[in-house]
Amino acid sequence: MGMTDKQFNSYIRLILDVISKALKKMPDSEEKEDLKKLADNLQKTIED
Repeated sequence: MGMTDKQFNSYIRLILDVISKALKKMPDSEEKEDLKKLADNLQKTIED
């Protein structure tokens, strides 16, 4: 059984929320930059 677009976008928003909280706690590093890129790509996914 698949997801509707609305369900998929809700799931992505949940993931973005967790990533945002993690980014606030992380010190600046290469990993933080990678996580920021992931968050940006996920945000673009729900905006399309």
